[in-house]
Formats: sequence, C-alpha cells, structure tokens
Amino acid sequence: MKKNTDAYLGFALMWREDHFLSLAEDKLKKTYSGFFMESLSFEPQFSRYYHKEMGAPLYKKFVLTNTVIDKSTIKDIKIEAVSMEDSLRVDGKRTVNIDPFYMDKDQIVVSTSKYRGNRIYIGDGVFVELELFYHHGSFQPFVWTYTDYKDHIPFFNDLRKKLK
Repeated sequence: MKKNTDAYLGFALMWREDHFLSLAEDKLKKTYSGFFMESLSFEPQFSRYYHKEMGAPLYKKFVLTNTVIDKSTIKDIKIEAVSMEDSLRVDGKRTVNIDPFYMDKDQIVVSTSKYRGNRIYIGDGVFVELELFYHHGSFQPFVWTYTDYKDHIPFFNDLRKKLK
C-alpha cells in the first residue's frame, strides 16, 4: 500500500557567520547529492528565539537537494541534522540551525525538535508540521505557518514548477 511516499529533501538553514554556513553546506551537499535550487538569503523577521544562542543578525535561506527520500526517513534526517549542528558548535552554542523539510507536488512538511500543539510526534524527539499545501494554483499557508515560509511561497511555487 505504498502511495505518494517519495519527496524531495530540503533544508531551512539559519546562520550568523558565513564560514559556518559554508561548512554546513559542504556536509549537506556531500551527504545529499548537492543542491537543486536555493532561495536568496534573508534576515528572518521573527528569529529572536535564536539570538541568545547564535547572536545577531541572523540570516536564513531554503535549499532543495537533489535527493528524493521516502517521507518516513525525515526523522532520521532530522537526527543527523542535529548531529551536524552539534559538530559546528562553538563554546556549546550552535553556529548553524538546520531544519530538514520535504516537498512534493502537494505539500511542504518541516521537521523540528520543538513541540507545539499542531505538530505530530514521530519519535526520538522529532515532530513534523505541514507548513504549506498546494491548492488553487499556489502553495497555501496555515494559521501556524512560519512567516519565513509564507514570504517564500513564490520560491516554493517556482520549485514545484521546475520539479514537475
């Protein structure tokens, strides 16, 4: 009963120093066959949660890899991403935040280690959240969708067209 279980793997990357972003990207490109497409870098509007640990200003971008995954593997990929973050820590603090997501023609699902009421627990400290769904010719947000994802709907729509 295998239906619609494949999706493209992507990452939301947040950093302060470009050096650490480069190290993280090198690891991700090696592990996941390079990047298919990436958004422009931007300063996230609601990132104060990370300022104490990572400093400010912070920058963020979305990247889609060349790797197609089985959606059920997102938990293991999130655990690997946390390990990558840990390997780049300085004085116990993260230098890069790496949030894996998957994308298919209908949805963008983000993995996280933080609980909120709308997130679904999938084990080993990992939750998933449907951020955007495709309806009426465009990806659509939910009330809980992060502003970063809402602001980048044109990017995700463009990705969807290129992947079709």
